[in-house]
Amino acid sequence: MLGVKDEVELIGASIAHLRRIGVDHIAVADYGSTDGTLDIVSDELAAGDVSLTHVDPDRVVDYATASAHDLALAQATGAEWVILLDADEFWIPASGSLRSCAALGTADVVTVDRFNVAVTPQHLLMPADLTPRHYGSLQLLTRRVPDFRAFVEQHPLEPFVTVVPGPKVVARRAVMRGVTPGGHDVLHDPRAARRTVAADLIVAHVAFSTLDRFERKVANIRGELVRHPRMFEGTCAWHWRRWATMTAPGAIEAEFTRQVATRPRLEQWRRLGHLRTADELLTARLGRALPSADAARAAWDVSPASALRPTGAVRASVA
Repeated sequence: MLGVKDEVELIGASIAHLRRIGVDHIAVADYGSTDGTLDIVSDELAAGDVSLTHVDPDRVVDYATASAHDLALAQATGAEWVILLDADEFWIPASGSLRSCAALGTADVVTVDRFNVAVTPQHLLMPADLTPRHYGSLQLLTRRVPDFRAFVEQHPLEPFVTVVPGPKVVARRAVMRGVTPGGHDVLHDPRAARRTVAADLIVAHVAFSTLDRFERKVANIRGELVRHPRMFEGTCAWHWRRWATMTAPGAIEAEFTRQVATRPRLEQWRRLGHLRTADELLTARLGRALPSADAARAAWDVSPASALRPTGAVRASVA
């Protein structure tokens, strides 16, 4: 289940990648896109492996409603396995195929660790060809902290993008009883469902790509805060609430610029162990090298010509 709102820059690449890793059906749930996302999705419907549901945001006013709604969409697919993802999340199986992931044969709910993709002033450090032989060019940020929110509040000038975000999940449809906020987990009967963490599967999260996209997402959240405040109670979406309060002139651009890496910053992150390739991460997790990966690539060897390029320039001045 692919949830989207205003992801024109990534939706085409997202659908193409899901097909590449072996997803049988891509159920797109659109929450009111107005930026051209729907045009791209509509063009994909003719292939037969993409469906589109228009979700009325005014009917999903809190997380209890959202959970029931997402569960109904999942059940309607009839699929054995349901992946809960957004258009900015690219699932990376060690083999290149989801079907060969070991956890799918031993569990009913599989937690999948997520890592943010590094971005430079020119492009994402993420190859357009996300097959295993190019995993050595997919640059992921791996800084782990005990408490993400506390870290950000105590270090507001530190790049948010470097910290590992929460994981996502893939689950057997038969055990699902609900969906948690953000699609990070599913509700299920713990006595009837086996859980594990995938070793041979990770998620590359495009948290930041272009300033235009970041500004659009913050503007959308500000609107949702006014229309549906119950969707943002407690700790839910605390990071988006934080960005929504940045209303001073230039504040959002400054926040975006902090996330964008120059070559010296990439080198620093690499020395600190905060920047690793997908090949390195998967090799460490599995305890063996990926036979199809090009391990000889440099730590950030992704040329602008071969990188996944979201629509629109990065457009940020970086010190």
